[in-house]
Amino acid sequence: MSLLKRARLAILSVAFVGTALAANRQDEQIVRNAYAKLAYAVQSHTVFVEATKNPNLKSPELAQKLQDNELRFEITEMSSGALSDIVSRPYSDFVTRLDTQPILQITHNTQTVDENGERFTTYFADPHWSHGSRSQEDFLDGPVTEQIGGSNFSRYVAATITVRFQGQSRTYRALWLFGSDILSIDSVVGAGGVVKDFSTENLFPSVLTDSSLRSRSVVSDWLNSTQRFDASCKTGKQDVCCDSTTIRCGVNSEDLRSTKPAPNTTAAPKKEGL
Repeated sequence: MSLLKRARLAILSVAFVGTALAANRQDEQIVRNAYAKLAYAVQSHTVFVEATKNPNLKSPELAQKLQDNELRFEITEMSSGALSDIVSRPYSDFVTRLDTQPILQITHNTQTVDENGERFTTYFADPHWSHGSRSQEDFLDGPVTEQIGGSNFSRYVAATITVRFQGQSRTYRALWLFGSDILSIDSVVGAGGVVKDFSTENLFPSVLTDSSLRSRSVVSDWLNSTQRFDASCKTGKQDVCCDSTTIRCGVNSEDLRSTKPAPNTTAAPKKEGL
């Protein structure tokens, strides 16, 4: 092989590896942002519920409620790559067994407010601890390839996650698969791969930013305190903006400035699934 051909192959190999690494970093960011958005959906739900039921709510009271109901995630030992790299390894290396220890159930759906002929809708989450019921013996220790099935996935992200909520915490392993679809295998937070939904749902809190609730100082103060100024954030109410390092989200500062609340009237919330 000529020196020129070898040089070209080397350049192509470097380009391919660089592309693969970039794609995996993007997968990792999707995972981090999904948990960040879930935590934000719980926060915004708390703000909405407390502000709706208590017209005289003050910022210190809301701050205490937010602290009491704060959902936090820490993500460590994250790895990613081609799924073919791990298919022969034990499934238990990547997914924590579902047993009788506490698990966090997630109720999630939209909340709608009708005001002055307009409808504002936001996607919320409401977590609560419960006990797992699956026996250790039900967990299969075979290789990953025997557990995931199908051929829709070509990449993976594995991570150790610590979840904290209402004085309880758990540290566990979760596995995410990527390809023509996304699959989150998380046996502790959200049954049936619920966390994946937060990787795609728009969590912009219109019921807080666009309705008359925005005119309440306690709501406005919270929105301002959690707003984000990142230049990379999408604008136009496409979604909230998240920091994948701190696992926190907020409304883009430009969206917050451009959004005007509805006239100060009594909101008429409609619950849909919460």
